Amino acid sequence: MIYILTQNYPSEKDKYAMSYVHSRNLIYQKQKLEFTVVSMVAAESYYFEGIKVITKNNFLALIKEDKLNMKDIIVSHAPNLKNHITLINKIYFKVKKVIVFFHGHEVLKTSNYYPKNYKFNKNSYFKLILRDLYDEIKLKIMKRFIEKLTRADKLTIICVSKWMKNHASLCLGIDFKKVEYKIINNNANQVFLNSHYHLDDEYLADFVTVRPLDVSKYAIDLVVKFAISNPDFKFHVYGKGEYFNYNKLPENMIVINEFISQKDFPALLNKYRCCMMPTRLDAQGVMVCEMATYGIPVITSKLEVCEEMLGDFTNVYLAEEDFFSKNIDQDFINQLSSVHGSFNKFSIENTVLKEVNLLKDLQK
Repeated sequence: MIYILTQNYPSEKDKYAMSYVHSRNLIYQKQKLEFTVVSMVAAESYYFEGIKVITKNNFLALIKEDKLNMKDIIVSHAPNLKNHITLINKIYFKVKKVIVFFHGHEVLKTSNYYPKNYKFNKNSYFKLILRDLYDEIKLKIMKRFIEKLTRADKLTIICVSKWMKNHASLCLGIDFKKVEYKIINNNANQVFLNSHYHLDDEYLADFVTVRPLDVSKYAIDLVVKFAISNPDFKFHVYGKGEYFNYNKLPENMIVINEFISQKDFPALLNKYRCCMMPTRLDAQGVMVCEMATYGIPVITSKLEVCEEMLGDFTNVYLAEEDFFSKNIDQDFINQLSSVHGSFNKFSIENTVLKEVNLLKDLQK
């Protein structure tokens, strides 16, 4: 059996929680892998789109009853100290292998990477001290955890990008040449691979942005700045948050405060000429990769990881930060809109099937 540890997981109440884990699990299911998801926050067990999800207490009961054995595999996504590391330390010697996915914050020093919160959402000085103290403890414990499981020949690390591997190595103080690791990108959801972008005749607006509004790394302020600099274009923003309770909404921008399920995304994107998706930090940027894979023109930020993920996509424009203050003309948007990509970089074969093959090899 494969046990997949997650902090939370999609449910009928929250269909977007760690959706990048659910996307790959649906492929695992099609590939006939036997697995159970362990949600650290679920109050009771449930099924979501055919995937079995159990609670942390359910999993602890299995451990107590000595139900795990040397054929079992533990998969941990974005492991934290309180739940994942504590649990794995209790059982790693009882199972065949532990596979740990590094997605971002769990192995990064927050103050060195994450942008400051918006002023209205600013952390107190005390909270910042606690955060930095936690990061020190987190990185030290994670380093010892990796070294211990490596000595026991129990660990494989999967990083979602070269950028993630390099900066995990830097923050942890670990030479990745001495650990067993693989770089496997998150896959694009199947809905972005099964069809291709085409602009509806009666489209809704020029630009669409889909972002949590209050998280500064997703840079809704840059979208606002660009909208103000380009009053002749229309902007739609899908997202929730309090940002516009404290900041003026441009006249050419409409905010739609609702959740968009992945299955409905392609039809929604067909109603816009371009995706405006700036970022200040990403380990991969799954949603932007999905948009680019679907073929719609995308504007995102010129970061190292964005160049790694999207540098060879002809329908992606990598923008320096000063771009969002510039006025663009109709020729720019016409030229951008005329470039439709079609790529398989984030296809199932190039991503999650590599994980499937790894898991199947371990089960032999």
